[in-house]
Amino acid sequence: MTFPEQPVQQGDRSFALMAAVAAITSLPLAAGNLLAMLATVHFNLDGMTNPLVLLHVGAGGAGPWRWSMVLDIAGYYLPIIPVTLLLRSSLRVRGPLWADLFALCLLSYCLIGAIGGAELATALPTLIKQYATSPGHRPALQMVFTGFTDGIYRGMWNLLEEFLAGIGWLGFGVIMRASDRWLGLITIVLGIACLTDSAGTALDIDSVASTGLTIYLVLAPVWACWLGGRVLRRLSVGRSAVPGHPDPSAASSERPASADHDYGKAWRA
Repeated sequence: MTFPEQPVQQGDRSFALMAAVAAITSLPLAAGNLLAMLATVHFNLDGMTNPLVLLHVGAGGAGPWRWSMVLDIAGYYLPIIPVTLLLRSSLRVRGPLWADLFALCLLSYCLIGAIGGAELATALPTLIKQYATSPGHRPALQMVFTGFTDGIYRGMWNLLEEFLAGIGWLGFGVIMRASDRWLGLITIVLGIACLTDSAGTALDIDSVASTGLTIYLVLAPVWACWLGGRVLRRLSVGRSAVPGHPDPSAASSERPASADHDYGKAWRA
């Protein structure tokens, strides 16, 4: 059973514009997040996988770290919400329940990831400052720091959110690839990278988890920017704002088509 498609309203077009701009903006914000994280640990690459490197940088690292997490929230999580809803609206013609499931997974990824980033932005700067100014309490502070970062990094992020994100992106990619080969393919690769990170964390194989994580960190903002650009291109040529919806102006001149045909036509640029 599929839901009938509704004519595209002006509200759909304005939402699509907002979603596209948010998705494109996520790329420089995500790049700023990675740059700020590396700058905090003086570009020591071990700091990307070993949080204790951050603890030892001194009180001066508290401020840059806080901003890196703010950029993390704004680059990797919140801007993905509108474009996920846009994908759900578009791809429901191919299977409403599957589209709902994949969208729910990506929305959960956004929520869990943003919560983790907010906690790290507020809790870690305090621990960093206390560690730098209270030598006598460093063993206890290091234990608290390690437990907290393991809970967020390895638990909420690498294990849980990456699993949900992997399911969402992999599922959407399989559907999209039928009519948009390259965008669908990069979405599938992104989903596999997330699942690799989650599996590596679950099995406690850091080399596997790090490989998946690295691909995800680079590819996620590229995917968002690519999809946002696709939506803007459709808007600029006056086509239906929401991928997967028929163009109202063409409805009277085109013969009826199947759901699969409508979907394929909508995503081809």
